[in-house]
Formats: sequence, C-alpha cells, structure tokens
Amino acid sequence: MKPLDWLRRWFRRAPVARTDSPHPKVLITSECVEALIRALRPSFERRHEGVAYLLGRTDGIVTLCITAFVPVARTTSGSFHVDARAMAAWMQTAGMYELQIVAQVHTHPGQAWHTDGDVEGARIRYPGFASIVIPDYGARLPMLDGAAVYLWSVAEGWRTLDLSDLIIIPGAGSWTKQNG
Repeated sequence: MKPLDWLRRWFRRAPVARTDSPHPKVLITSECVEALIRALRPSFERRHEGVAYLLGRTDGIVTLCITAFVPVARTTSGSFHVDARAMAAWMQTAGMYELQIVAQVHTHPGQAWHTDGDVEGARIRYPGFASIVIPDYGARLPMLDGAAVYLWSVAEGWRTLDLSDLIIIPGAGSWTKQNG
C-alpha cells in the first residue's frame, strides 16, 4: 500500500450506522387501569364525558403510567373543562414524588378520536405526553378496544399511535407467556 493511500484510508470518515427511530409506546400498569376505572365511573354513571390524568414517567418515546387522578372539572354529555389552578396543584403533587403528568384520558359518548376541542383543550404538551380517548363513556373498561391514542412530539404535534402501542402491564405475580 502506498503511503498516500494509507493516509487517505486513515483520515476517511467512519461509516455512520443508521437506525430507525424508536417506535413510541404507552405502557399502563394494570393497577393504573383499575384506578382509571374508579376515576371515570362517576362520569359514566351520569353519562357525561369523564376526564382523568395519569402519573408516571416518560423519556419522550416510552411513556409509563402508574396511577390516575381526577381533577376538578366541569363536564357535560359532550365536553369537559379542567381549570388551570386545579392542574397546577396536581403538577406540584406529581413533582413531590418525582413523577410527571404523562397522559390525559377522557371519554366520548360514541367513537373515540381527537376532536378540534380535544386538541385545543389538551394544554399539557411535551414530548412523550399521551392523550387517550375512550369510547362509549368508558363502558368497555378495562378493555381499551376502540380507544384512540396520541403522543405529543415537537416535530409532529399529536401523533396517532396504533392501539397495539398501548400496552397494559400485568400486576403482581410472575409474568408468563399467557399473562404478558
């Protein structure tokens, strides 16, 4: 090998490995689903839209939800509104436990999708924050079939996820192929 060839090879840039960007996931513990059922039951019984928020952690791609809370809200059969002061108090509480408010969950009277009002009303927006819309006022819970799942990203705004990207993590006990 000629010295000049050797020198060129030495200073040539190393190839850059390309990887696909990671696919976002929303993980919800079974205990969180149970808390969500309790949180949404009163609005289901009144046939109003229900709203709850989930606490957990996110790295912007994977969002882990561990418990639910119900904010003070005004609800009707087709809408909800959460006061900013009520949210501020919950944000402080979450911070005390080194948690984040990682998802907004609300119900619709029929099918689930992000309406224009849902997009405008989802005031918490940071990478990895999820918005989950549950159909039929939550009548199918604990099943999440028919739900619409969105994840916020700076580049895309509200990104629609597949329902398969919403994963319920089984509770205490051994994990097997049969239970997850």
